[in-house]
Amino acid sequence: YQLAVEQFYDRLKMNKELRDLDFKKNFEIKQRLLSDARQLAELKDPIEAFKRLQSLHNEWKQTGPVAKELRDSIWEEFRNASTVINKRHQDYFQNIKDREQANEDAKTALCEKVEAVDMTALNTFNDWDKATKSVIECQEKWREYGFASKKMNTQLFNRFRKDCDDFFKAKAEFYKKMKEDFNVNLEKKKALCERAEALLERIDDREAFETVHE
Repeated sequence: YQLAVEQFYDRLKMNKELRDLDFKKNFEIKQRLLSDARQLAELKDPIEAFKRLQSLHNEWKQTGPVAKELRDSIWEEFRNASTVINKRHQDYFQNIKDREQANEDAKTALCEKVEAVDMTALNTFNDWDKATKSVIECQEKWREYGFASKKMNTQLFNRFRKDCDDFFKAKAEFYKKMKEDFNVNLEKKKALCERAEALLERIDDREAFETVHE
């Protein structure tokens, strides 16, 4: 009986020593993971830092426990270090989202500006020149803005392109009509010139004079 009791306590002591050894080894691993997590804050690329942090978390989960009195403190430090990386990651994408929203608002305003041009009120070349200058300025500003959100970027581009196409199509039709009117008027004036030249050949100058002023 005494021998059995001694063997029991020997094994118990040995198990405790082995457990303490595992605790110590695990604590060293987690200290190294904690140090690595803190160093990620110095990494410039927040996405790469976030990816590496996930690997550290996976390794942390696979690592066994540490001594009870150290568990909460080591985990709290690791969690705090992780929060820094997660915050940078979230801020990075929030900044992208904010920029995309600003670009979306700016591009929407350009679409509305071109759409607001009352083409029915443009009746002279000067009117069309002024409106054209405004539309071209909008096109130049459009190129200065970056992408809107993936959902809206193509939609806004198609809208703006259609607005500009409609404007320049209307302008082309106006110039075509004016050219046609010019040609008609030119033909009328030519006819008048020919009529006047024919009258000059008449012998009776007075009759020619009266005819010209009919």
